[in-house]
Amino acid sequence: MGAQPSGEVTVTSAPSRGRNVLMGCLAGCGALALLAVSTCAGFVWWVNRPGELLEPARLRGPETTAYLEWKLRLEDPGTAAFVQELLASMQRLQQRAPGVMPGPLGGMLSRYQARRNEKEFRKLFPCVVAWSVLSAPDPQHEQHLVSVSLAALGNRTVVVDWVLGFLLGKDRDTEIVEHAGERIYRLKRFDSAFFLRRGQVFFTTGLEGAKLAVDRLSVEPPAAVEPTSLDRLIAALPPERALRGATTNEHGEVARLLDVLLDGEHAEAASRLGLDAVRAATLAGGFDEHSKFHATLDVLGIDTSGVEGGPERLASALAASLSTSSLPVGVQAAALADGVRFEFEVDDLPGLLERLSDRAESRLRSRHSAEK
Repeated sequence: MGAQPSGEVTVTSAPSRGRNVLMGCLAGCGALALLAVSTCAGFVWWVNRPGELLEPARLRGPETTAYLEWKLRLEDPGTAAFVQELLASMQRLQQRAPGVMPGPLGGMLSRYQARRNEKEFRKLFPCVVAWSVLSAPDPQHEQHLVSVSLAALGNRTVVVDWVLGFLLGKDRDTEIVEHAGERIYRLKRFDSAFFLRRGQVFFTTGLEGAKLAVDRLSVEPPAAVEPTSLDRLIAALPPERALRGATTNEHGEVARLLDVLLDGEHAEAASRLGLDAVRAATLAGGFDEHSKFHATLDVLGIDTSGVEGGPERLASALAASLSTSSLPVGVQAAALADGVRFEFEVDDLPGLLERLSDRAESRLRSRHSAEK
């Protein structure tokens, strides 16, 4: 008694098998979700990983006749004061702009945005900007190289490079040149080029300059190299100054520099000093603790003994050319044993750079029109 009939079969495995399949699917989905999250997190970490500051002196070589670098670090009190003043100006402009939301909520959002902008702006430091000139017998064929190194950008520039490679690869006005493993973008219309590396952007006025920069960056600099005359000029500058640069005068670089600084009305003062005999010029500067810009320009090789009031006359011409009622620029001159020293003091450096850029662009357009 109590024995089950031999014909009955009890099935208990189907529900268990279904549960196992369901648990397996859930586990698989969970693994995929975890993989997706970890992949996204890894990508975000990689994108935001900071790079290294470029030592722009690596871009100099025997053909470099002019070089200027500016290292901006918030540890420098003058740079920190300038950045703080710039942020305050940005905040005042934002406060004057019409708000999206009126009332206390709008003010709270505005303050939050200002703090966020300040935080993001400060992340851009330290940074290094450098400019160099690659000489040529004909000044019309010399090439200029500008490099910008922002360590905070890191691999974001790599992502931008991927996107540009896809977008500009179909542009008829852009030629993509592969050189030493680097992708160089040549802008045919402007006969210029640029390329991007991790946290670094490079602009050149010709393809050959870009290739030369890639070659210099692709190899480690040799331990010992015979310094050029330009290297010796830069080494003699105060190392603590944020802005340091020099130029030789092999192809009339100093005259062209003063041509940018001086307008036509005051150019005669420079021509009377015999700039063809100039050997070199050096520049060193930076911000003081009150965010005012100071710079020292030494023009070496000028003999002012036979020129009546030579240094002072040129200083007055420089001050008159650079100053306006809204942009005062102070210039003082002093004779050196082998040249003239000019001391600059500028309250609004961005405004001055904008004026000089507009003046150089206007003269360049005039020359192109005259050649046509």
